[in-house]
Amino acid sequence: MKNKSLKHWFVLATCCGLAASSIGISINSSGVFYSPVCESLNILRGNFSMHMTIFSLATALGALFVPYVMKKVPYKILLSVSVLIAVFSTAVMGLSTHLIQFYFLGAIRGLSTSMFSIVPLTMIINQWFEAKHGFATSLVFGFSGLAGSICSPIFSYFIETFGWQSGYFIKAILILCLCLPAVLYPFHMDPKEDELLPYGYQEKNKEILVDSKKQHFIFITFFSFIIFSLMCSCITSLTQHFPGYAVSIGYSTSIGAMLLSAGMVGNIVSKLIIGVLSDRFGAFRATLFMLVINVFGVFLLMLAPVSVILILGAFLFGSSYSIGAVALPLLTRYFFGDEQYVKRFPMISFASNVGAAISLSMVGYIYDIFGSYTYAFFFALFMLLICFIMLIYTNQKIFHKRDK
Repeated sequence: MKNKSLKHWFVLATCCGLAASSIGISINSSGVFYSPVCESLNILRGNFSMHMTIFSLATALGALFVPYVMKKVPYKILLSVSVLIAVFSTAVMGLSTHLIQFYFLGAIRGLSTSMFSIVPLTMIINQWFEAKHGFATSLVFGFSGLAGSICSPIFSYFIETFGWQSGYFIKAILILCLCLPAVLYPFHMDPKEDELLPYGYQEKNKEILVDSKKQHFIFITFFSFIIFSLMCSCITSLTQHFPGYAVSIGYSTSIGAMLLSAGMVGNIVSKLIIGVLSDRFGAFRATLFMLVINVFGVFLLMLAPVSVILILGAFLFGSSYSIGAVALPLLTRYFFGDEQYVKRFPMISFASNVGAAISLSMVGYIYDIFGSYTYAFFFALFMLLICFIMLIYTNQKIFHKRDK
């Protein structure tokens, strides 16, 4: 069987579409709806952003059960049903007029998109790619940033021109279009069912890696990595409030949309960079580098008095997405090995989604209480400090134990 073919890259391309829809459209562009919906329906931002908290919690719960469901139901069937539910529930958002409706739809959307989001996507990548694994992961999740950066201005245009309701209808159509290639293109989770080996597969090397890492798993390091996962995902939620942040400090909504787009461009670039750095220098060093870049982004957003510097800060802050989307699966594989991945990563993804869920509403309530996003940025710096500590601790414990 071949370990290199065009089909490997076609499968990866379909994963790019799924990432763009489940993360880029469903999550990364949601910030442009906050202000117009809240002003139209006269509700607090914290209360409205709660629907994305519910979305993230439902995604987190779904992620725990995705591997089990995928064993029982053929993935193509699961994917088709979940895409239809996600598209329908997103469109109905445009018809909603009460918070309870947004909350209910947020739960439905979160549960359905979990079936074609980070956990199943990384499982597909792990199965189909041995060589260039970091690049493949970064490319797939880079498309979530690309979708967010392109679609945020599009949604803003439709919202300003035709109302926020039209934005949700366009959102539903785009989700369907991006998911259709994966639904229609024939492939299996395991490339061997398509008479192929993982890309660049080398049996001897893979066995050594798995055996070596399997022997050094200890609970305390897994717990510290869970904390890291929760904290780094909390940080990303701040990006969705960039449009509101820009307005709160005296800029127009168009500048706010530009900040969100800059964050999404930083999302794309940083994901591609961290994948290449991971393949070359290892996932641990690549993640440390992105954490440093993220800190610089926070300081620029807090201190810069002009729009150009604010946009640069938003761009650098976009590196936070590379940590939550790309670094977590790469680090999980790096720390715990392939055999532990399917067992450990759903729990790590659960913690990641819980972190995002908490902060989505928390940032909104911080603004509602203090009338400013300043305290949210200070909290982001605190979480970044915790991320540094937990990542270094996890790496030291695992590899110190391994070296004994």
